[in-house]
Amino acid sequence: MRGPRDDPPDLVDLHGLSPEEAERRLAQALHAARVRGLRELRVVTGRGWGNLRQEPLLRRRIEQFLAGPAGARYGVRSVRVAAKGGALDLVLG
Repeated sequence: MRGPRDDPPDLVDLHGLSPEEAERRLAQALHAARVRGLRELRVVTGRGWGNLRQEPLLRRRIEQFLAGPAGARYGVRSVRVAAKGGALDLVLG
């Protein structure tokens, strides 16, 4: 039997969005997670191999967003790189 800790966290996929679109979508997902009382959220950013620099540009932008006032406003307690660099696991509180 599966327990609550075995369930995957809720997911928001930002892969392929512009940084501005990704921030708006993430803000919406964080608000929804807070309303639903979620404690975890996985944010898919992609690994960054699809841009000219071959760098995780979107992930860096989202990490900055989460570390700033918006992250605090939405109750982000911690951020951990997951899925071989293609996602971030958030703990909310």
